[in-house]
Amino acid sequence: MATPAAFEWGDMVIVSGVIIGAATFLLRRYIFGAKPAQDLTIAQKAAMAQSATKASTGRKEYDPDRDFVLKMRNAGKNVVILYGSQTGTAEDFATRLSKDIHSPAVRPLVLDPELYDWQCLASLSSDELVIFVLATAGEGEPTDNMEAWYSALASDPETPDDSEVPEFRAPKDRELDEDMPLQGISYAMFGLGNNTYEQFNHHARVVDRRLLSLGASRVGERGEGDDDADIEEDFSRWKEATLPLIREHLGSTTPLDSGDESMPEPTWKIVEVDSAQQAWVKGELFEGSVATHDSRHPFMAPVTAATELTPTADRHLLHVEVDLAGSGMRHEAGDHIGVYPTNADEEVDLMLDALKLLDKADMPIYVRATDPFAAQQSLFPVETTTYRAAFRHYLEITAPVPRSQIKSMVLPYARSEAARNFLRPLAEDKDAHAATVGSGCMSLARLVNAVREAEKQSGSLADCEQPFELPIEAAFELCPRLQARLYSVSSSGKVRPERPTITAVVLQYDANTPQSEQAKMGARRCGVATNYLLGVLRYLRGDHAVDLEAAPGSTALRTGYLVTNNKQLPVADSSSVAMAMDHKDHALQSFTLQPAPNSSLEARELAIPVFIRKSAFRLPADQATPIIMIGPGTGLAPMRAFIQERAQAARENPNQPMGTTLLFFGARTEEHDYMYREELEQLFADIRQAAPESQIITAFSRDQPQKIYVQHRLAEHGELVYRALLSGQQQLGGAPKAHVYVCGDAKNMAKDVSKALASLIAEREAISEQVAARWISDMRKLSRYQEDVWS
Repeated sequence: MATPAAFEWGDMVIVSGVIIGAATFLLRRYIFGAKPAQDLTIAQKAAMAQSATKASTGRKEYDPDRDFVLKMRNAGKNVVILYGSQTGTAEDFATRLSKDIHSPAVRPLVLDPELYDWQCLASLSSDELVIFVLATAGEGEPTDNMEAWYSALASDPETPDDSEVPEFRAPKDRELDEDMPLQGISYAMFGLGNNTYEQFNHHARVVDRRLLSLGASRVGERGEGDDDADIEEDFSRWKEATLPLIREHLGSTTPLDSGDESMPEPTWKIVEVDSAQQAWVKGELFEGSVATHDSRHPFMAPVTAATELTPTADRHLLHVEVDLAGSGMRHEAGDHIGVYPTNADEEVDLMLDALKLLDKADMPIYVRATDPFAAQQSLFPVETTTYRAAFRHYLEITAPVPRSQIKSMVLPYARSEAARNFLRPLAEDKDAHAATVGSGCMSLARLVNAVREAEKQSGSLADCEQPFELPIEAAFELCPRLQARLYSVSSSGKVRPERPTITAVVLQYDANTPQSEQAKMGARRCGVATNYLLGVLRYLRGDHAVDLEAAPGSTALRTGYLVTNNKQLPVADSSSVAMAMDHKDHALQSFTLQPAPNSSLEARELAIPVFIRKSAFRLPADQATPIIMIGPGTGLAPMRAFIQERAQAARENPNQPMGTTLLFFGARTEEHDYMYREELEQLFADIRQAAPESQIITAFSRDQPQKIYVQHRLAEHGELVYRALLSGQQQLGGAPKAHVYVCGDAKNMAKDVSKALASLIAEREAISEQVAARWISDMRKLSRYQEDVWS
């Protein structure tokens, strides 16, 4: 017979065994050969920390306001479209998809997943559907608004396919399978990405695989849009293949495209209100004050400096500094700064004129959804605005009109043979659309004017025909929200706290479009944000400006300062006044800018709406680690911030070990395009106190008959680069411990740099370039090879 002591000892053994077994299971990836914590990427460490936090807080309490299935059913819908959007494109695609798919049997609702709980996904029934429209951010990361969903579905950041089964909320009418809780759930998937990135469409691919592994069934194939090619055509092809399957799945007998060109149902209703009512006209994105500023609540930052970096070059290259004091925001080297630009007055008036709104441009309006159950009930972030302010601050009015939208939203309003003959090829023939709308960067206003020109050239209209008119409601739907533009911060927050800087080249070019289709403003096209920043510089340096509130005889609500080189402005239609050109043959657009608080026209002080977006583009924690930076052109921006930090560290403690710091910088010419030259030379002189081999290596492509780029300089300085990669080792034998940073063009430069590095490693390690390329790929996984690139 056992004694009480024996029972106690046996219980202790059993309990201890359970605890050890549980600990072994939870820590299995570290016990049985997973990566040590120091080798995890920044994103993986963050995800692990987030998972640990979630695990410690227990199961999420049910909140009916965050139940997207309940919201969908209460609205009488049977399809929910969830978008993961960082810049607004995926959100725009989701909204357009909702309109394309709508029928009596297919009733979609577009929702932002950030506002709803992923746990409710298993509550969908077999006669309902969820559609994901997911963009990939950064280097294969989920968008901010999909972060919680992605972390739940892919809880293992290292190997997402090995993630645990999430704990979904079971519906009342059925139990969930332990391993495949999404059985009976149907979904469709479209991803947005850019194939110049190594992790092309990674966000959509991972979510797609996880949904399938959890038992869900996909309707159609996963679509993948490529922004480097033609993402609009990719989206159209996916819709053509998938929407009939979705309709069939939901029992719809309505064909996808009957060829009917009937008027589309409006999404928005415009209400013009009493002109005495206060309207928001300065581009406000929120009302009142906030404790935390972010992309939805930007900070009006005073501009403390704006200069031309290369005054003798043939392009404008800008340096702009803002003051974040009082915002609560902090920036680190490698972060991005978002800027909400303003459309040029010429473009705004071109749109107002095309829609015949010039006479009531400053009429207060509010815009509401026609569907009372729509997730977005108001088009603009403020209650009341004006037509002018809407086109100036809130809508993207200069982008080419997509082919699918010409077909669904413009062609139906063509009531003359001439208008239909002009529009139908642009709607149905992708090559015709690319040649006229794409190459010509034909904005909505230019398209409307081109249609009217086609009617004019055809002669008088028949008695039964009507001239082309595009409803204002349709124009509001055709113009996406004006999104913030992101720039790599070109200064260190440790060196200059609260004073982030932007380094940007101003974009202008002449579109490839026939003279007959240039419609009032010619072929010159101007980048929205960089020309806005140029307008800021012009105002601060003292260019002609008009205080619109004090304009003689003006009763318009055009609040702000109009910077313009046309002394005739402001006039009723600035698009009818030829833009001034500067000594660089650069069109000087007019911009209505916002003064800094308590400022005056004479003081020349401005504020611009900004926010900070955190990035994983970071210096190594150990400053003894060598770094190799490749940043041609404005790709120098984040590198300048890194160099400032290392120089400061070297000045403060020159005896502390510091890794070799190499910068490969490229530009067109040394004489005209070498930005920050004196500053960089001084910073590297400081760095060499602690790291003697540190240096700047330049490549000026047009200073000799044969063009030389940064990738050529990498090969020429192969021994120096290899020593930095070795980081004190005798031989690499695997992924180098040094850190490599690449910023700039993704399509050519970034790929060529990667190849050049693989080649010099292969030569000195006596391995194949394929093996060297795998080592570089391993560096990427370990966050030792980081890219901040664009195409």
